[in-house]
Amino acid sequence: MLQIHDQLREMILSFDLGPGERLTERWLESRFQGSRTPIRAALVRLEGEELVRRDGRNWIVAPIDLGELEALAEFRIPLETTAVRLACARASAAD
Repeated sequence: MLQIHDQLREMILSFDLGPGERLTERWLESRFQGSRTPIRAALVRLEGEELVRRDGRNWIVAPIDLGELEALAEFRIPLETTAVRLACARASAAD
């Protein structure tokens, strides 16, 4: 189950499986050559990570929330700016 979870997670995060893409248990069984029990366990775990959602009897890759991405960018800018300032202030002459 962990191997299926890890592989499926990587496929989602690398966009090999796109947001909104439908996942059927039968396709996953053939893709990972596993039975339904570990497939379902991996999907439930991914659902807890908000990477997939149930869609009736099937599953879909969770859509990307553009508002959330914008909010993350707002936090990232000051964080990276502060990190650069600290790195420069703490750098030695050799750095």
